[in-house]
Amino acid sequence: ATREVELNFAGFSVTIPHKQTIIKHLDSMDETAKKIGAVNTVKIENGKFYGFNTDAHGFIEPLKKAFGDLRHARVAVFGAGGAARACIYALKLEGAEVSLFARDLQKADKLVSDFGISIQQLTTDNRQLTTGFDIIVNATPLGTKGELENETIATAENLRGVKLIYDLIYNPIETLLISEAKQAGVPTLNGLEMLIGQGAKQFEIWNGNDAPVKVMRTAVLERLF
Repeated sequence: ATREVELNFAGFSVTIPHKQTIIKHLDSMDETAKKIGAVNTVKIENGKFYGFNTDAHGFIEPLKKAFGDLRHARVAVFGAGGAARACIYALKLEGAEVSLFARDLQKADKLVSDFGISIQQLTTDNRQLTTGFDIIVNATPLGTKGELENETIATAENLRGVKLIYDLIYNPIETLLISEAKQAGVPTLNGLEMLIGQGAKQFEIWNGNDAPVKVMRTAVLERLF
């Protein structure tokens, strides 16, 4: 049944929770997808399915523009899911020093072994967790519109001294974490940049030419608001 799409599509996007289960249906994957262990983009060519991961690209490019050289930057990544894997992979490529904070240590152990990073258990008391980091990345659902909208990994008093907050959530645009960071005077990035960045890379994979990023940004903003 999966092969029926090859007659009608140049490719398709893969979302949670299928980014790993899709792998068994692919003919091959690019190196980035192999190392991350997840696929969010499939290109169909000559009847074959090729897997790619554009999340890492979508994540890292806005960060480099906002922060600059990431070599030796001290980065705390909160969360141990697929998004965290892509972030950690991209950060390590840039030479950043990455620490992982996760509630489920068993789930996080795979990340530690795959990428050679340190790990600390995430608890309800986050007051000291952000100390000593240049960048904080939220790859958890905390702050997402709905039941978790009033949750955050840290408050303003915990964020002073941090140079940049990067919240991967894009709905709402201003999460509680982003709001707390602004109160602390810390520059921020939201997940909108990653969403557009990974989508632009997908467009290029499928079409072979540059993505209309401005048009994509307008469409996303219209959809969100």
